[in-house]
Amino acid sequence: MVSRWISAALVLGALSAPVPGAEIEFRHINDQFSASRIEDDLYTGTLGFAGTVAGWTFGLDEYMFTDKTNGLRFDETYLTVARELLGPDSAWRVRVRVGAVHVGEGLYGQDLQNFVHSIFNQDEVDLPYISDSMTDVFADLNVSRRLYANERVNLNALFEIEYAGFKEHAGIGLGAHWNLGRDFGLHAEAGVRFSDTSFAPLVPWIEENAPTFAVGAGYKHYVDLTWAHNYFGTGDNHWIISARARFGAGAKNQD
Repeated sequence: MVSRWISAALVLGALSAPVPGAEIEFRHINDQFSASRIEDDLYTGTLGFAGTVAGWTFGLDEYMFTDKTNGLRFDETYLTVARELLGPDSAWRVRVRVGAVHVGEGLYGQDLQNFVHSIFNQDEVDLPYISDSMTDVFADLNVSRRLYANERVNLNALFEIEYAGFKEHAGIGLGAHWNLGRDFGLHAEAGVRFSDTSFAPLVPWIEENAPTFAVGAGYKHYVDLTWAHNYFGTGDNHWIISARARFGAGAKNQD
């Protein structure tokens, strides 16, 4: 039921309640109106919450996968902790995220997807979940290197490698950010994503190596809207929305 994901949001919000130097974040990814060339839903949407305290970020994310072609669905539910390893003055940025992932019926899943469909007056999608669920370790390493920077433009080299037991990703690329003034900015990324999976429901849809790119806009550190291609390694398009709030000591200085 939708009440389950509302309850989960309240629980995580309580865990990341306003304390000195704290931040809370809401993330949502959706394939609605993304000009996708893939007729099936696949990774149709995600819902994520995170709380950061004293440099540690605790996250709860769920990816909803709907395969109407083969008549099945599954959710990927991630519980993770992440930390930046280098200081803000370094030209390098290194972020490590580790945790666990459960694949099967998740916290929100079909109920959330059909709730979104009801908002847009679309038909509900009712499919059976995969019969065998599983839980595995998760690890992600995200590295960037500043190549050029001035008051208006930042250019960075990007590298990422991700392991989730049933699937793996690696990516390389370039990212740029433009400061438009009045705290508004534009950003873009382009590169190549290498993907692999041993999970039978994903095998027909994963593109082993394919270009990936994204363009977006944001205001301060508060809100960001991005259109991305091949974000999940399926060659699909998605909108990525994130919103953040900071509390406690140093919050104003960080904006």
